[in-house]
Amino acid sequence: MLKSITFEVVGDQQLVCEGCEERVEHVLKTVQGVGKVRAHARNQRIEVLFDAAMLDAAKIAERIGKAGYQTRVVSPTSDSANSAKSRVD
Repeated sequence: MLKSITFEVVGDQQLVCEGCEERVEHVLKTVQGVGKVRAHARNQRIEVLFDAAMLDAAKIAERIGKAGYQTRVVSPTSDSANSAKSRVD
């Protein structure tokens, strides 16, 4: 089942440019179970569409942390793949 979740970057290291966005997107796209990722420097948000049968929010946050960004969840996971796609696209 596909789920959507949004993280906010809250630590000292922020998303400041397109390169930062691309780095986070690349790091998460290599994680098995992640479908789509969209990082936004303008509002410090990272939107992820993922397969809940393979992955959970904590593992996604851990991977973002390994890339150097501290995050918190700002929107809980959604079970609706259609609404998740519209937010991530």
